[in-house]
Amino acid sequence: MSIALTRVDFRLIHGQVITRWLTQCQINEIVTIDTTLSKDAFMQDVFKMAAPKGVKIKILDIPTAVQQQQEGAFDKNRVMVLFKNVQELHAACKAGLKLEEVQIGGLGGGPGRKPVNNAITLDRTDADLLLDLQKDGTNIYFQTTPDYPSETLDKAVAKL
Repeated sequence: MSIALTRVDFRLIHGQVITRWLTQCQINEIVTIDTTLSKDAFMQDVFKMAAPKGVKIKILDIPTAVQQQQEGAFDKNRVMVLFKNVQELHAACKAGLKLEEVQIGGLGGGPGRKPVNNAITLDRTDADLLLDLQKDGTNIYFQTTPDYPSETLDKAVAKL
């Protein structure tokens, strides 16, 4: 057992993630890595209630996530690692979190963001952080749902 899917999605635990990706990847544990959320007990309860019965939920800050991965805690189940944004993903990897592959599933909208794959938007700041992770050996791709085609980071960045 290990990390079956790492996904960046600003919505974190929501219907699409739960109904499609958990089933597709046979996930039985979700580890959300988010420094702000790890300090908000109320919002943690909200996200835990959103998960289906039988799926374990952890909400961790970056140092705790890195430590737990190093201690083998992510090897006990089929784990989905979730990040709310690219900045937190980048910071976690630079702090020592080891990720072979990352799926970008939703980054939200806003000024300076362009659609690059289905409803996924990207701006230059996020693109540069993702390219840095790719340079370090992490495979980065864009995909909203299992039945929608994936796209490489390089192809997505070319659309900016």
